[in-house]
Amino acid sequence: MKKFFAKVKDWFIAHKPTKRRLIQVYAALLYNAQLKGFVTGKIYTGDTKKMCLPGLNCYSCPGAVGACPLGALQDSLSQSGTRAPAYIFGILILFGLLLGRIICGFLCPFGLIQELLYKIRTPKLRKSRFTRILSYFKYVLLVIVIAIPIIYAGIPSFCKYVCPAGTMEGALGLLANINNSDFFGMLGYLFTWKFCVLVVVVVASVFIYRFFCRFICPLGAIYSLFCRISLLGVKLDKNKCIDCGLCIQGCKMDIKHVGDHECIQCGECIAMCPVQAISWKGSQLFVKNTAPLAQPAVAEGEKVDLLNLSKANANLAVTPAAAETAVAEAPEQEVLVKEETQDNGEAVVSEQEVGEKPAKKRSGRLQAVAAAFKRPRFVVEFVAWVVATAVLLTALIVYNLPEKEHNTVPDFTLTTYGSAATASGEKYSSKEGSKIKVYYFWRTDNEVSVQGIDGLKTFVEQSYGEVDVIAVHSIYKDTRDVQAFIDGKGWNDYNIVFAQDDMETNAYSLYGGDISVPKPITAIMSENKLIKLLGNGKDAVAPSAEEIKEGVAAAKRNTVFKVGDLCPLFTLDCYNAEEGAKYSVLESRGKVTVLNFWYTDCDPCKAELPEFEKVYEDYAGQINMAVIHSYSAIPSSGVQHFLDNNSDKNGKKWNSYTLTFAQDTEELNTYAMLGGKRAYPMTVVLDKEGRITFVKAGSCSEKDLREAIENAGKN
Repeated sequence: MKKFFAKVKDWFIAHKPTKRRLIQVYAALLYNAQLKGFVTGKIYTGDTKKMCLPGLNCYSCPGAVGACPLGALQDSLSQSGTRAPAYIFGILILFGLLLGRIICGFLCPFGLIQELLYKIRTPKLRKSRFTRILSYFKYVLLVIVIAIPIIYAGIPSFCKYVCPAGTMEGALGLLANINNSDFFGMLGYLFTWKFCVLVVVVVASVFIYRFFCRFICPLGAIYSLFCRISLLGVKLDKNKCIDCGLCIQGCKMDIKHVGDHECIQCGECIAMCPVQAISWKGSQLFVKNTAPLAQPAVAEGEKVDLLNLSKANANLAVTPAAAETAVAEAPEQEVLVKEETQDNGEAVVSEQEVGEKPAKKRSGRLQAVAAAFKRPRFVVEFVAWVVATAVLLTALIVYNLPEKEHNTVPDFTLTTYGSAATASGEKYSSKEGSKIKVYYFWRTDNEVSVQGIDGLKTFVEQSYGEVDVIAVHSIYKDTRDVQAFIDGKGWNDYNIVFAQDDMETNAYSLYGGDISVPKPITAIMSENKLIKLLGNGKDAVAPSAEEIKEGVAAAKRNTVFKVGDLCPLFTLDCYNAEEGAKYSVLESRGKVTVLNFWYTDCDPCKAELPEFEKVYEDYAGQINMAVIHSYSAIPSSGVQHFLDNNSDKNGKKWNSYTLTFAQDTEELNTYAMLGGKRAYPMTVVLDKEGRITFVKAGSCSEKDLREAIENAGKN
């Protein structure tokens, strides 16, 4: 059994990861710290997604917590117009000056994937002059990556047509999750092409070391421009170099010399050099303890075995540490003091080693650790790993915490007063209806709260019935009759539900109010969840209609409207129209309305729009139809450029369509409000009253569309 465990131990020692491999795994985890995204199938869209990470890591990967610099470069070029995108150029220059292609060798997750694929035991294709020539192809791609978004605004060419990292991490990462099964309806020829590119790269990486990095990656081409001037990397001492060529022969990249533009700064050549002419520049953290070089003791004219000399010097790199450990592990000897008497009678003291001294015996391992901590370089490295581990653990905890839920409020029932909305003495339940609810707490003897009713009236008139407004009177009443007070103010003609709080319910306290301190409070609710609370500060101030509107807009973003619900009101900017033209859902009432959600890079979206145009023309003004572009895709200038310069599958110019083209906004996100997750296209049909009658995620056939329109017209 001991032999078995000894073999297991030897195997782990032989296969333990190098420091570089640990750093690569660390970077991959840190880039994709939102591990819960792989479970939920959702992409992180928080604040850190605005930051660029150094390595190639797809923005759409479910775990990604930052942006890919290559994607950010293309996006910024497409949006910048005549201005240079200062942020992305600045961050790339900063990364390049500090790290150069160390990013490729240590910090790129896709580079790690390729290296692991290369470990599969197969015949390998060695580098040659041919591969060296091919390595310049990535610079051609870099020019294309920069040029196309400038010439054709809004087209991220590399991400859209090539990037295998995006296909593997983003597309396959999302499609592998059962929650994204509706994404399969979006797949078209473009995905098929990119999947084939990914297969080629994966297979080639098994036989060719870092196939993608060497021949394709434009990001590596950018960082290679900084190899000579970067702060960190490998350097060659030409005074020591004997031009043996072992570093170039041993390197799997297409380098001509150490540190050139094809060098990924992995540092493996340092141990290969027989005369230690290669070292790290810019940082002592990576420099090992050095020992005197092994000098070739040979006669004049005799050949030197440089390979064995290189191995010897590689071992010498760790000799001082090993020597310290050996000294530390050497047992302390006990000295026996013995007194002897010479012939002349004088006493002589002598010493004799008799073995280990039990009283002061210490563990060899502890002594080795103690000796290691006496070396400043080891302490710095140890602290660096501790800090790095703490950062990673913090990121994993923060990005995987459960999402904050809005405060929920228990259901309650109150008695109503008479108004245009309800009769006197009825029961109002907070569970009734699916609309957003605005609760306003007031009392007859509080002038500020009384004045707030007029603001409620203004808001109700502007909301067109899409929100329920409930004015709840305080538990405490003065001598005045509340119903008589309402009638006397003329409020009984308002379309507001007036209700009476009671001690048993105490709805005022449910929203944080103190019944001993009467003041107006407005609570805006969505699906029984508190979205916004107004007027609960020190000062008793009744909220304005505009403040209530803002709260309701926030509630809309947190509400998903389904079939049977009244479609929320929204107004969006239009394309293919006069400047400032708007599309309003409210103005579409009175006719059946079709809302289609799409974006320019969605092939299924573009494939179905000719049928939608045909249906719209056939109904000849009897219906309304709006095609709403996603807010998260290319900018509005890119959409108009697309409509002006492209045609549909039938050759008809997009800008000649009679459909209304509109632009969704991040603030409204009407796509999400109407049930959209992340799959496009999506079609929603409203009846003449604006009620949702049909929702279809994915492509909608002409037959299904006509049937949905006819059914909505019957309501």
